[in-house]
Amino acid sequence: MKEEIIMAAPEFKHLFTPLQLGHFTVKNRIVTSAHADALAEDGMPKEKARRYYEEKAKGGVGVLMCFGSAGVHPTSPAQDWNGVELFEDRVIPYLAEFADTMHVYNVPVISQITHRGRRGRSVDRLHRMYGPSPIREPNHRETPHTLDEEMITEFVQAFSDAAWRLKQGNFDGCEVNASHCHLIDQFWTLNANQRTDAYGGSLPNRMRFGIRVLEGIRERCGDNFIIGIRITGNDFTKGGLNNSMMQEIVGNLDALGILDYFSVIGATAETFVGEAKAVPDMTFSHATYAPLAASIKRVVSVPVITAGRVTHPVEAEQVVANEQADLVIMTRAIIADPQAPQKAMVGQLDDIRLCRGYNEGCIDRIYTGRGVTCVQNATIGRETELDELTPAEQPRKVVVVGGGPAGLEAARIARWRGHEVVLMEKDSELGGQTLIAAKAPLRGEFSGATEWMGEQCRKAGVDVRLNCAATVESILSEFPDVVVVATGARSLIPEVPGIENAVDSWSVLNGDIPEGERIVVIDEEYGFQGPNVAELLLDAGKSVEIITSMEAICTLLGATTRPPVYQRLFGKGIVIHPHLHLRAIEGEALITENAWTETRSELNGYDAVVYAFGGQAVDELSQSFPDEVTCFVVGDAFAPRTLQHAIMEGHTFARKI
Repeated sequence: MKEEIIMAAPEFKHLFTPLQLGHFTVKNRIVTSAHADALAEDGMPKEKARRYYEEKAKGGVGVLMCFGSAGVHPTSPAQDWNGVELFEDRVIPYLAEFADTMHVYNVPVISQITHRGRRGRSVDRLHRMYGPSPIREPNHRETPHTLDEEMITEFVQAFSDAAWRLKQGNFDGCEVNASHCHLIDQFWTLNANQRTDAYGGSLPNRMRFGIRVLEGIRERCGDNFIIGIRITGNDFTKGGLNNSMMQEIVGNLDALGILDYFSVIGATAETFVGEAKAVPDMTFSHATYAPLAASIKRVVSVPVITAGRVTHPVEAEQVVANEQADLVIMTRAIIADPQAPQKAMVGQLDDIRLCRGYNEGCIDRIYTGRGVTCVQNATIGRETELDELTPAEQPRKVVVVGGGPAGLEAARIARWRGHEVVLMEKDSELGGQTLIAAKAPLRGEFSGATEWMGEQCRKAGVDVRLNCAATVESILSEFPDVVVVATGARSLIPEVPGIENAVDSWSVLNGDIPEGERIVVIDEEYGFQGPNVAELLLDAGKSVEIITSMEAICTLLGATTRPPVYQRLFGKGIVIHPHLHLRAIEGEALITENAWTETRSELNGYDAVVYAFGGQAVDELSQSFPDEVTCFVVGDAFAPRTLQHAIMEGHTFARKI
């Protein structure tokens, strides 16, 4: 067993106190939830998954949950998104190796188990879908077959068999997923259950399936096995599971005496808006669902766990101190910085790399079946690809040109490895394009990644030079061994006649608001850029329309980041013209062309035109150095892409120095 740090920083009077969770005394109140990770191989938790979770265990988390939505039955497979499947005995040896690895760090290991019912997708495996009633699922658009009594009994047995396999694999417990409209809460809600038999109608009837599942697990696995349940405190749907109904449900479940904890989240993943609310991004408030957890805590006798944008240990401390919950899930926070619990314990709060709610590297990536990563943390999820960071064998002189995300990460890692690092930034502030993006409505946390990296660079001794426009001569005067060109991108000016009469979106975000009332935004970037500037203009009182050649805006965004943009823009009166290319600006007329028919048309009446066409690499320095100087071009200077690309490249190239 690893030696524990036993003294917590004085500001934490609750967060680092022990708590009894079933038969296990947990060392602190920080939990990493049983989230999907998309790291399983052939449905089994092999080395990729094991190494990923071990980083969390090393960092001092109090409860380690894993394998979100792990399937208990072949009709709820998980391989379509590289999840864990618990319906075959062959998983047991992998579970045992996994659990034994985590137990070294004195942490209980709990896996989620579920059947997704109509929430699944049959398109990949072409399997049969089952649900309480043949009601079409509103997100995936699939209609399940009605479960009969025989299949219900088979599924109940499948849950207890999966839990037993976990126990055989040295796991300390299981979490039954009854949230986000998986099969158990499909039975609970009238939106999915319109049965007239013993499993439908009254609430006790609708609860019958879930109760049979819980009773079966406890009977099969005995008392020395934690059984928790993940529930939605309010699914926020019309006719669905509101908070008062959920209080009644959990009160009845608590009275069974089976459960060791309730884990509380909000929303449902069955709608596009609900999918975003389920894993709130930076546009949502912090500790989003702590009030829901508090409402559940009032009616149950066992520990309650809350989840939803708790990003800082101080926030977690406040939740526990205010008795809103007994434990606090900080999953994305620990993905961003697995060492966050240990850093908090010893008072190194400023060194914690806080989750900023980008969602692009974690949940939105997982929803596509690609393994979990993090926009900020280049190593998480890649533990089998990137060895543990080590000092360089030979310290060298490194000049980094550009203080945006790629340059800052390159400077931070190079300095950590022992190199002498000079960072030259032409502006008066570090951050690059993140400073522009952070000026959009509700996107103020976007620059958090570069703020943290900048502070870490200064602490580590990087020679940071602001207002320093680098030239080949000034760079070579430092006698560098390596130059990292991270000069970013400029706003791309499209080759459209008359575009000189328009303004680029970056300028608008920087405060150059066009005159006039009716503004049109030409969005050919397909991410946040066009919608962000449109919302800024709407908030400034403008009448705004968007023209895009795509079928919709935000097509490059993910399942949790796109819906909030739509919801806000349409709520503020946006008008969108899809399938149109801008071909020319002629006076007050916009000449457009249909993307499918190539038919040209004219739009009039706009006071100003704003264009968002992405970026153009600024890489003029890259070909200017003598052969004896190694030069790396990273981030948008190589090619304009995402924040995650920039940080990842800065990190990986700094490892090569």
